[in-house]
Formats: sequence, C-alpha cells, structure tokens
Amino acid sequence: MLVSAVLDPSAFDAADFDELYAIQVEDLLRGIWSNGVLIVDSKRKLQKELFEKAESFPGTGKWERLRSLLTDLLKEKSKRVAVRLVSLSNASSVDLLELTCDLKKDTEADVLILGDKNFETLKFNPKYSDGLVPLSKYRDSDFEVDRQRYENQIGPIDSLPKPDVEDLIIRLVRFSKWLRFYDPYIGRGKNTSNFQKGIEYILSLWHEHGFFVSQQGIVEIFTCKGQYVQDQHQRIVEELTTPLMEQFPWPIKFSIKVDKFGADRIFHARYLETQHAIVRIDKGFDLFKQNDDFRRNFFTLNMAEAPHLKECRELPDADLGGTP
Repeated sequence: MLVSAVLDPSAFDAADFDELYAIQVEDLLRGIWSNGVLIVDSKRKLQKELFEKAESFPGTGKWERLRSLLTDLLKEKSKRVAVRLVSLSNASSVDLLELTCDLKKDTEADVLILGDKNFETLKFNPKYSDGLVPLSKYRDSDFEVDRQRYENQIGPIDSLPKPDVEDLIIRLVRFSKWLRFYDPYIGRGKNTSNFQKGIEYILSLWHEHGFFVSQQGIVEIFTCKGQYVQDQHQRIVEELTTPLMEQFPWPIKFSIKVDKFGADRIFHARYLETQHAIVRIDKGFDLFKQNDDFRRNFFTLNMAEAPHLKECRELPDADLGGTP
C-alpha cells in the first residue's frame, strides 16, 4: 500500500553524487513511483526547490535518468499531496529545513529524507528525530523495508490482524479528497447489506483518518445493471446509498452502467480508486462474514489500471425508466 515521504532539497546536492549516492537516489525515486506519495506545500516552495536541484544534476547518462525520474515525479498529480501550512504566510522567509520538518510533523508522513548535514542537525532533536533518513543510507532504511513490504508482501486480509487491515486501508484513503468504488455485482441487487457494510467500513476509516476530512469529499459507486434494473436501482438506493448518506457528510453518487455481456464485457474486476492509488479488491466490497471476521480477499495495488477504470466510468448509464 502507500507510503508517504517529505524530501529535503539538500538530499539532492550535486556535490554528493558519487556512484553509490546515485544508486540510493534511484532506489528512492523508483520506490515512490511504485507505491508512495510526496508531501509538498500548497505554495509550491518545496517543489520549486526540488525542480532546481534536479536541474543541477551533473552530466548525462544515469544523471539524466535521475533528473527525469525526479522531475516527472514532481509533475505527476497522483504522486503529490499539497498541504497548506500557516507558517508559509510569508513563504519567502521560511527556512527550507523548517518547512520540510513542519510538513513531516503536520501530516505524520512516514519519513523525511535528508542530506547528511541536515540529518546530523536533526537526529538528536527529540522534536524531529523520529522518521528521519539520510539519503546516503536510504537502501538500508526501515522505511524502504516497509515500502517493499507494502508493495509486495500483503497476504489475504483474513490472515491479517484487523489493525493491520485498517492500516492498509488508511494508507490508501488518508490523503484523498474523493473515493470511487467499482463493483459490478452490486447491480444485481442481492446481498445489498453486505456491500453496504464493506463500503461503510472503508468510509468510516476515511472519515476518522482522512487528512482533508474537513473539506467536502466526494464518493462515487459504479456498478452494472442486472436483469431488472429499475427494481434493483430502487432497492440499492434504499438499502445501500441512502443509509451511507445518512451516516456520512459527503454526497454519494451511484451509477448503474450498461456493459456488454459474454466475452466482450469489460466491467468485471472490483476496485477502490483514490487520488493516489488504485487497488484491485479480489472479491469486492462484501468484506465480512456473518461473524464479522474478514472473508478471503486480496488487495493488490495497480496504478496501471487507470485507463481501464476510465473506460468503465464512460460506459453508458442504464435506462432506469424514470426512476430518480
């Protein structure tokens, strides 16, 4: 699942770039591309400094590759979380190290990546010492071990303690301002309470832990029509979307799509999509057994499925025969 990082521009000082340091930089940047987000300030002061560091990288060859990795990462909206800081009311006077420390502290990001000099400055300061990693030691850091574990070693959720499952979901939704649920089987109108319970569980964690929860969030649920679409739509609204809207402060848009049947059908797998992640949920949002234990289910991070989900959203809406 997702990890979060703040990057101190001093970590990319060109003077430090020997061969080993370049390897550490590449591991960091490719790791963030895989399953991470960067925390930056909404006034773009940190982004500007990081862009300037990228332009200062020496030479061509591997340096050009690192420059491209960093600049592309900074440009990718799904990889950025922009945070408004009160301390930036006068941005020109803000010290960069202070800015990165404030971002790390205010967002409770997993790590602050630093240059060696700034790491030595902070490592004995109890206010900032937790979650600091010098880029020169990145490959052996606990953060990189955790990042790889979240990327590659997540077992079925019924084999995990419930706090670990909560942690996975919180990491997916925490920095998002909207959520999209895709499950074609909701459209059959059966076991509606089971879907409601699974989606409610995820929304509850977003409501409790979402960083932007005070802002107006948006929730969308996409499914496909069954045989009796009008009756099913009314039932799903009454048993799923209405209870969710009564419990949570966000508008919930429910869409029943028309997909082709047989081999031409495109809407089959189930997904949770956030601003920063796409996770394939093996058996959908019917997450719980009758005894409230988790069903066998796998959560698989796969950002490459964004075009497929766009295709699902663009399917025609079902004709509900005047049903509101």
